[in-house]
Amino acid sequence: MREVFAFIPGSKFPDVSITGSICPLKCKYCQGYYLRNMEATLTPKKLYETAKFLAKKGAKGLLISGGFDLEGKLPVEPFLSTIKDIKRDFKFIISVHSGLVNKDLAIKMREAGVDIIDYEVVLDEEVIKDIMNLKSKEPEDFIKSLEILEKYGPPYIAPHIPIGLNYGKIVKEYEAVDVIADFKPYILVFLVFIPTKGTAMEHVNPPSVSDIINVIRYGNRKIKGELALGCMRPWAMKFTLDLAVYKLRLVDRIVNPLKHMVDKYKIKVIEACCSIPKELIPYFQE
Repeated sequence: MREVFAFIPGSKFPDVSITGSICPLKCKYCQGYYLRNMEATLTPKKLYETAKFLAKKGAKGLLISGGFDLEGKLPVEPFLSTIKDIKRDFKFIISVHSGLVNKDLAIKMREAGVDIIDYEVVLDEEVIKDIMNLKSKEPEDFIKSLEILEKYGPPYIAPHIPIGLNYGKIVKEYEAVDVIADFKPYILVFLVFIPTKGTAMEHVNPPSVSDIINVIRYGNRKIKGELALGCMRPWAMKFTLDLAVYKLRLVDRIVNPLKHMVDKYKIKVIEACCSIPKELIPYFQE
């Protein structure tokens, strides 16, 4: 029976937004809401200063995120030389939430020393065009970016599948699992749509727990690497979904589970982002 770990990023693996709370894309399920909780590092200098401060407080890794532009990309290029400096000076494990990429950016991120790319695979055309507001993009663009990242990008590519972005319906999630399986990822992270206050989708119900479990169970069959239940899921589901995937042993990692569940089942805690590969976990246990 597989062992399930609790991944709690906390102070050892904080996140920052290189665009602050600004997101030109304004996907209907987020509209920049989740960027507000991230430390704003709007300039390379601010990013470096923040990393230095976090290192002194015990951080060992950093997730670099932010709002995507109208092409679905994180505007990370001006920060790459600074990321290289941060790697050299603070020995951080760096993860970037990149969005769509081209070959040039993939190569530059690898050369800058980025360790991990957190990459969402969305194959539902309605979600892409009408919910994510990427009017000029197709499902093929998301597959192409994954191909580029795998071939030219940083050493670890962690594909994520958001479940229920099509107004709470399951539409192309199973197809996304099939596509990702061909790349033989070291991990696949599942996210779940959260009805978020102040967004256009705040009154949309997420998928049922049973429907979510069916998608994850399918991933469990198809993916040879590890599976994770990621940080984005409705809080109330931690009482039901978390317990179900734990008892069924459908995933290897659960992000930020409820403390009483961790205590009751004596789940081992790892203070890191859930996309950290196995071989880097000891670095966060030192």
